[in-house]
Amino acid sequence: MSADERRFWRTDTCSVWVGYDDDGALVFTGEDSGHLDGYEYEVTVGADQFDELRRALGADPAADVVDLVCRHAEEIMARGERTWLHDRGIERGFRSY
Repeated sequence: MSADERRFWRTDTCSVWVGYDDDGALVFTGEDSGHLDGYEYEVTVGADQFDELRRALGADPAADVVDLVCRHAEEIMARGERTWLHDRGIERGFRSY
């Protein structure tokens, strides 16, 4: 976890942090030891999708996106961050390793 990331979610088998990358995109960085024999992943949301994300969460257009998603972690993780974003038509990238 880098200094600018915040813990977003944690269970016995999964930890997720969230923060901004150098390009200003929102990045969920996860470690899941309970699925597929364990893996790490990143889900990214470009800054051009922030208005859609704010609307999906009923937030003010000026709301900080990291603060916003952290306040809605339970709702988002009930589906998983990638699926939750997809269900709302928010473009996202995914990388696992």
